[in-house]
Amino acid sequence: MPRITRLLLIACLALAPLTGARATNLPQPLTAKEAQRELRILKRGLGDLHAGLYRYQTPEQFEAEFARAEAQVADGSDAMEMYLIASRIAAAVRCGHTWTNPVNQSPAVQRAFSALPALPLRVRLLENRLLVTASVDPTVPVNAELLAIDGRTPATLIADFMPYLRADGGNDGKRLSQLDSNENGGAMDRLLPLLHAPGTGGYTLRMRPRGGKVRTVTVAAMTAGERERRLIAAGNPMPGTDWRFEIDGNAATLTLPTFAFWNGGFDWNGFLDRSFATLEEKHIPNLILDLRQNEGGDDAIGHALMAHIIPAPLTIAASRAETAYERAPYDLVRYLDTWDFSFFDRTGQVVRGEGRNWRLREQAADRVIAPVTRPYRGKVVLLTGPQMSSAGYLIARDLKASGAATLIGRETGGNLRGLNGGQLAWMVLPISGVSIDIPLISGFATTALPDRGVLPDIMVRTRLEDVAAGIDPDRVAAKRWFAKR
Repeated sequence: MPRITRLLLIACLALAPLTGARATNLPQPLTAKEAQRELRILKRGLGDLHAGLYRYQTPEQFEAEFARAEAQVADGSDAMEMYLIASRIAAAVRCGHTWTNPVNQSPAVQRAFSALPALPLRVRLLENRLLVTASVDPTVPVNAELLAIDGRTPATLIADFMPYLRADGGNDGKRLSQLDSNENGGAMDRLLPLLHAPGTGGYTLRMRPRGGKVRTVTVAAMTAGERERRLIAAGNPMPGTDWRFEIDGNAATLTLPTFAFWNGGFDWNGFLDRSFATLEEKHIPNLILDLRQNEGGDDAIGHALMAHIIPAPLTIAASRAETAYERAPYDLVRYLDTWDFSFFDRTGQVVRGEGRNWRLREQAADRVIAPVTRPYRGKVVLLTGPQMSSAGYLIARDLKASGAATLIGRETGGNLRGLNGGQLAWMVLPISGVSIDIPLISGFATTALPDRGVLPDIMVRTRLEDVAAGIDPDRVAAKRWFAKR
């Protein structure tokens, strides 16, 4: 029996009293022939559909990744091992939209995820240190620092996890942010048990309570679902993605954790209009935009927000849009899903480029964002951080270019060299049920730019000790900046 199947079987038996999980719900093992077939399908999918495949890796590196994977499944595999292999291959593309998205996994794989033995804690990674942000185990207090998990330091765990984490180009801050226990993270709950299963007694933690001495405790493993149920019952829900508008003295804060409202009824435009009307009515001179948790969505929302802030029209240069195909290969489409199947046929819409890609005939023109009739005239700060990507990254890039806001915090996710996205499909491997998101359009910067996200105007260090004490260094820096202006 493959190693990870054994791990899941043990996990299901150990956690059955808590979760009701049964080993019969697990994905079935794969023979070597089946696993190799899935790797061939994945290789074709990335090679034939991903226009940004070689933006950050060479064809030789791509081939080496698959050669390594084929050797790994020479004696057979299982769904969770295929999940790790696909995650590693996707991460090597170095694209924030190319990944084994948990939401798009098959029901069998999601059941396997739900049985994994996770920590009974929420955590946050700060400067390569692990802070406990919530706990259901009384021996591990909130705001304790985890110094080791089963003898592995955070530095060791980061090195182990990094090959499986997604980001655009060399943006490692974005990669590491996925280890946090929040709506955009949660990778720790999958990678820790899959790469380092707990012992029969659970996880042995070396920790330092805030203001206390280092000690070692062993905590029982539990599923992430059970941990969250207990935390919610104790009045500690996961922070949500609802928009918020708050006024504190002479400063207001707009907290916008997402731009993704595709199927919702939220009137984001009305929310923005009402918020800025209130700012004008109450003569609030300072505004903080908190988009640190914003992984994107509809970039039109970012443009509408900017229209309330910029004093004059702003021109945003278009990127060069490319695709890897004219028509997606018929034998691959049966493994693909998306929200618009017209994505797979671009007949008459593309022309051959100089390399492997096709260029869209209708390239996007430079976009001009015009301010609203009465834009906000106060001072504006945009708080930035590594989770900001896709449309969240774009607004940081464009606001910095406009000069209408001062950026305070840390480097964003995303990459100045361009992003893959806009149109997306997910490939579901036929036996394991593992799914991989593949972006179908790539945008390339028309000039040479650095391999990084957007740097803030004022860089702020976020220390574990500050967060444990309830201090938000970015907000402190923003208020200090307002006071000096």
